Amino acid sequence: MIKTVNKAVFYSGRTLKALEARSSNFRITQNQSSLRMKKNTSKASQQVVLWIAANAGGVGKTTLGIHTGYRLAQLGFNVLFIDLDTNGSLARFCGLQPDLEPVNTSASLFDRNFSGDYPIYTPEWSTAKGKFDVCLGGDVMLSVALDLPTRTGRELVLKRAFKKYPLPYDLVILDSPASLDVLSYTALAVATHILIPLPMSIKLSGIDFLLQWIRAESEALDLDPMPTLLGGVPMRVATNSDQQAFYAEIDSVLASQNISCFPGIRYSAEFENAANRGRAPLYVYRPRNPACKDFEPIIKPLQKTLTA
Repeated sequence: MIKTVNKAVFYSGRTLKALEARSSNFRITQNQSSLRMKKNTSKASQQVVLWIAANAGGVGKTTLGIHTGYRLAQLGFNVLFIDLDTNGSLARFCGLQPDLEPVNTSASLFDRNFSGDYPIYTPEWSTAKGKFDVCLGGDVMLSVALDLPTRTGRELVLKRAFKKYPLPYDLVILDSPASLDVLSYTALAVATHILIPLPMSIKLSGIDFLLQWIRAESEALDLDPMPTLLGGVPMRVATNSDQQAFYAEIDSVLASQNISCFPGIRYSAEFENAANRGRAPLYVYRPRNPACKDFEPIIKPLQKTLTA
């Protein structure tokens, strides 16, 4: 079931306040039955679990995930973004103070006594046709990363939770640490699809290593079927000439492993401005910004997969 939290600490301007959830910048998802009703009206024919994978920090994982998810919510799909990362960026992007009790974060999904109480928040700006909800990570995930190695079947903890307590969402997006630690293994084990953000400063050896790691560890975990690699997404592309030069460099690496490369996401200071104001999707903060259109080539294949 979906857990209801009566109070939480929210960020507003420069002050931290304890506010009732219904009157803050966030509202707590009401209950599981309402989500099921919403799902029944969606266009999805199958659930997709999308892992935003990277082996370097600051590459735009959260930016890519939140825009992909919110755009699909605008198209009528029900989306949940689960943050497994320790940096708490999703909370900042959504205007919520990240220092929550473990029970109110993604850490609860890894509790040995987890009983299906998913701590899910809905941003007040989430006014899309479908649903866009979040489950927050942050520093608390450090303790999860330390505890998981002591558990039998540690890589499958999240996958088992999803199987035992199904989430009523069409698309579940996972953002994990860039260190490829045990939390990344849990994301890999449950993912049906993978999207890889590619900053223009990334080394070719880093891309190749990540792709080989995904293949090798998928086989080691005996994943059947293996997650589908949707492709790489160049992030923070400054100019068309830079973009073309970058494509030329990474083309051989991606093509050798039959991986597609999407058109790049342009650099725009508005991404950071929106995140700092807790209204991360440009679709909300600056809906007419040209960068909004950059995500469409990613949205189309996901939309097709969801309705296949």
